[in-house]
Amino acid sequence: MKKTIIVLALSLFAATAAFAAEGKVVSVADGAAVVDMGSDAKLKKGAGVKLNGKAGKVTAVDGTKVTIKARTADELKAGDTVRVDKAATMQGC
Repeated sequence: MKKTIIVLALSLFAATAAFAAEGKVVSVADGAAVVDMGSDAKLKKGAGVKLNGKAGKVTAVDGTKVTIKARTADELKAGDTVRVDKAATMQGC
């Protein structure tokens, strides 16, 4: 029983920590922020992400730059450092 709980806890941690990176905001317009992720730009268009802990969605990927549409994007400005986490998705049976 103890082993099962540990395995479940580790798999939950691995699922939530699958992707987390920091990047620099290049520009902000119309509720979307363009973030230069450098070599960590391993996201696909349409992916759910968290931008500084708030829900967002990747709308475009161009090399190392990722465009993320989020409600809080307008609060950012060029040069800000932001944290981008891949949003955890629950899958049904």
